Formats: sequence, structure tokens, C-alpha cells
Amino acid sequence: MTIDDNIDTTEALTDYCNMHGIDSKVVNEGQKGLFEIQKREYDVIFLDIAIPEYTGFDILRQLKKQNVRHKSIVIITALNLKMEDFSDYVDVGVKEILKKPIGLDCLDEVLQRNMKNVRQPFLS
Repeated sequence: MTIDDNIDTTEALTDYCNMHGIDSKVVNEGQKGLFEIQKREYDVIFLDIAIPEYTGFDILRQLKKQNVRHKSIVIITALNLKMEDFSDYVDVGVKEILKKPIGLDCLDEVLQRNMKNVRQPFLS
């Protein structure tokens, strides 16, 4: 699942997932993304932090407030953030941070580390 307001980013991630036979869902608004996380289980959630109106941090704060745990969230951002910036959200499920633009080799590595059921090998 990808939660990002940038259409180019969501299209690229969707295309990548489709190439590898991975089902994906795209949400371009923060509150709709939060609702989707709450109602369904995803192997990996790519979450942009800089979503207008209801940000990725808003989503993480709400998940923490609701005591949601153990999601597999990969932060995607153009900002210079570090894992320390997300220390309050590790229990929610923040696993790592990807800096935009994201390369295919980086996506390969992230999905191999975080997907529960990899159905086919990724690019090498």
C-alpha cells in the first residue's frame, strides 16, 4: 500500500509492484490512508510524511493513540529525516526511511526485508 499525494510517486510504486506480481493499493489523502491502514492488513505500507492537510505524522500519531502495533511502515520522504525522528513510532511499525527519489535497487532490498510473502524474485 502507498499513501502519498504525489501521483508520480504512487504510479511508479504501483508499476513496480505490478511488475513483481504484488497487489498494491494507492491512497492520495492522509485521512483515507489512515482508514485503509485501520481496516486492512498490508505486508508493507509506504507512507509519505509531507501529505497536505493530514500528514504522515498525523497518521502515525493516530495509530499510536489507538494503540495500533506491528504494522510494516516504510517512510518515504524528500526531507532529511532519520530513524531517531520516528523513535516514538517504532511500536506502531515504522521500519525504515527511504529518501525520494527511490531507486529500483533500493525498493528491491526494502521489499525483500519487509514482505511476508515474496511471490517471485526481485531484480538483482
